[in-house]
Amino acid sequence: MNPSEPPPSDSFRFFAIGVLCVAVLLGAYFMRFNAQVDREREEAAERLALCQHIESVARAAAPNSLEPPEACKQLKKRYAESVAPL
Repeated sequence: MNPSEPPPSDSFRFFAIGVLCVAVLLGAYFMRFNAQVDREREEAAERLALCQHIESVARAAAPNSLEPPEACKQLKKRYAESVAPL
């Protein structure tokens, strides 16, 4: 080092480390959030499949008398909204 150059400041190093830490924390948060959303979507798909199976059994047992249950209608609507592209 030349005597005329000021010593390097640690503030840039601390800033870079801070940005890196924030990036790692945000990455971990979003990975966890995405995993939770995927689990919820998978559970909704399972509930919808079960509901559709129950509907088909009910239709086979009494083809003219039953309308799909309200719960199944709501599940279909919610599942369609959660799978729809943004």
